[in-house]
Amino acid sequence: MPHSAPAPRYARRPRTYFDLLLALYCVLLILSNIGATKGVAFGPIITDGGFFLFPLAYVLGDVVTEVYGFRSARRAIITSFLAGAFASLCFWIVIILPAADFYENQAAFESVLGPVPRILAGSLAGFLVGQLLNAWVMALIKRATGERWMWVRLIGSTLVGELADTLIFCTVAAPILGITEPADFLNYVLVGYVYKCAVEVIILPITYPTIAWFKRHEPTYPRVEDDAAAGPATR
Repeated sequence: MPHSAPAPRYARRPRTYFDLLLALYCVLLILSNIGATKGVAFGPIITDGGFFLFPLAYVLGDVVTEVYGFRSARRAIITSFLAGAFASLCFWIVIILPAADFYENQAAFESVLGPVPRILAGSLAGFLVGQLLNAWVMALIKRATGERWMWVRLIGSTLVGELADTLIFCTVAAPILGITEPADFLNYVLVGYVYKCAVEVIILPITYPTIAWFKRHEPTYPRVEDDAAAGPATR
């Protein structure tokens, strides 16, 4: 009697949303670093093209830390850091490859993506330090407050993490973008820091229900009364 073929074997993957958040983390970091190669000016306000993307990485970091804890946040941060470093390496390899005779955009390609490795070096250093500080402070406050006062840990951790991140990144990126005057550099740092922190505060009404949704639908999260759904006004 012929034997049937054995069933294929696969590793079991637990049902979780962490992998989705991790993928978004990596995409946001890489895209924001590419956008950061363009200097942007709104009148006297100086910033870069990644200004609307990078704050979202901190929002995602807050979601990961609040729902999955510091260890998972650290894993997401380091993974995103490595993805960004790999992207930088790929850009560098593509730039140094000999261009075909018919390819007329080598100079334009280098002008757009050439600064990325240097921008990315500053961004990755700032991202690593800032995000780790953000996650550590948030986890520390949650250990003391539990599920209460989430707005305090969201804003408090952002103030600490964004300060370190912005100082490191702007110090590296400013000369690459052509920002050489001390007044312009101070403008660049202050605008970036205030803007990123302000974004965190402004989108709290979105961050709260987002975290609440993940807490309700993440199978491994302890089923406790979710104060986050009520919003900061009830704290």
